[in-house]
Amino acid sequence: MNIQTHFLLPFFLGLILYKLGFVSVGLAVVCGLVGMLIDMDHVIEHMLHQKKNRFSLRAAWNNSIRFHRFNQRSLIHSWPGLLILSGVFLLVVWWNWRWSWILAIGYYSHLVLDFGDFRERKFLRWEIEGVYLKESYKEIVLNLFLLMGIVLLLLV
Repeated sequence: MNIQTHFLLPFFLGLILYKLGFVSVGLAVVCGLVGMLIDMDHVIEHMLHQKKNRFSLRAAWNNSIRFHRFNQRSLIHSWPGLLILSGVFLLVVWWNWRWSWILAIGYYSHLVLDFGDFRERKFLRWEIEGVYLKESYKEIVLNLFLLMGIVLLLLV
């Protein structure tokens, strides 16, 4: 899944919590940001293994999306990481239950999107200013539904 989907799903879920009175809109946005930041392991892998353009976000993106040069999954994308972070979320409950929920929703929604059955062989592929993009039709439809849900939640 691409970064916008990793933002939209947890943001949508955070907005549901907002509508139920559990969190603020700001925390719903943080929920979406957490969902995106889980993929920082792609950038870290790029920085560790790339010889040139080590600090280029464009090169890290293209290596991940177009070339798949490095191992794309770190500990946080694995079963042991899931268990460790679940323990962390349980510890955070004692400090602040809202933050525990925000972190958990961002993280678990990310894993559901990454490991769910969203694989498709047909993609839209294009390049903008040297940045390669690849979007499956399933992901486009999912994003449209999420955007519609977000707009409805914000209007109601």
